[in-house]
Amino acid sequence: GRGPGDGKDAVQYPVPAADFQARHDARVTKMRAKMEERMAAKKVDADKAKEMRARFDARVAKVQTAINAAKADGKVTKEEAQEIRKAAHGDHGGRAHQGKPGGRGNRPAPKA
Repeated sequence: GRGPGDGKDAVQYPVPAADFQARHDARVTKMRAKMEERMAAKKVDADKAKEMRARFDARVAKVQTAINAAKADGKVTKEEAQEIRKAAHGDHGGRAHQGKPGGRGNRPAPKA
């Protein structure tokens, strides 16, 4: 986790490729379960759910491609892991949820 701790679960690089892949697979399984849970809770209709699953699968495939390239030599270095992370999080430069540059984020405009 990201909270205070003794760092026992922190990854020591370079990581054996099989271990890295296992961590990724576990993460994807958990993320997929959470997504399905949210879709059920929000009663998302079938077409929208299909679209959401397709987007999720496309992102997972993109990340898996990056992992396959990184694990070709049998281990994953910290630099390779950072490249994989970029593939996973897209190219939003750390501002994914802030609306337009110079805008008000997702707050409504002030009343005139």
